[in-house]
Amino acid sequence: MNVNKDIFTVLDSGIPIFMEADFPLEWSMTRNEKFCFIKLLEILKPEVAIEIGVDQGGSLQVMSKYAEKVYAIEIDESKVERLQGKFNNVEFLVGDSKTIIPKLLDTIQKDGKSLEFALIDGDHSEKGVKADIENLIKYIPPKSLNIILHDSFNPDCRKGMTSVNFTTNKHVHYVELDYISGTFEPDGQKNEMWGGLGHIVLLKEERTKHLDVNQSQERLFNITKRYSKHYWKNKFKLLKPFKK
Repeated sequence: MNVNKDIFTVLDSGIPIFMEADFPLEWSMTRNEKFCFIKLLEILKPEVAIEIGVDQGGSLQVMSKYAEKVYAIEIDESKVERLQGKFNNVEFLVGDSKTIIPKLLDTIQKDGKSLEFALIDGDHSEKGVKADIENLIKYIPPKSLNIILHDSFNPDCRKGMTSVNFTTNKHVHYVELDYISGTFEPDGQKNEMWGGLGHIVLLKEERTKHLDVNQSQERLFNITKRYSKHYWKNKFKLLKPFKK
């Protein structure tokens, strides 16, 4: 295999995946996340998919290839403008996902369609992540719904994920926050924790057993956090009320 050595740079956590011809748009995922994401969609081939946070269209190009219909939610209109016309099965919705998602789920249901895949990768704050998950897991799937949570290794995102009460919907059957582990200092982001894929599965049948929120790499997450900027940021946050 002939590989262009110019693509090997210091910032190479996401390249090469040797699939640039199929997915040429910039994509903020690591190699293992990309392979997992592609394979899931290749297997599932969802009737309807939702992406929250389009960024540069990297993950959206994969969703567009394997899903029949994609709704892409983005709060930054300039990002949507750059991607307009690139996908014939994508409908862009500009605005806050917290207000768009409930209405969109009603629309999908009224159209008699089945939401079968979703990616949450928009608001990376604790409250934002929590709100997006809570809105999506209210859905009662006519088939099955797979939800992917990007940046589950980031402490703020993870805190939002762990604060969700997943038992509120009996159709939630599986939760794993470390479906794919994240990374430390990806692409030169000093002392930062990013990446990782969480995975939630909703089924048509109601859950009859106890639901575990799995964190299979929790120990790795806790050890890494002690060496990260996030650890000290949280420490100083606790001290703020005492400052004068």
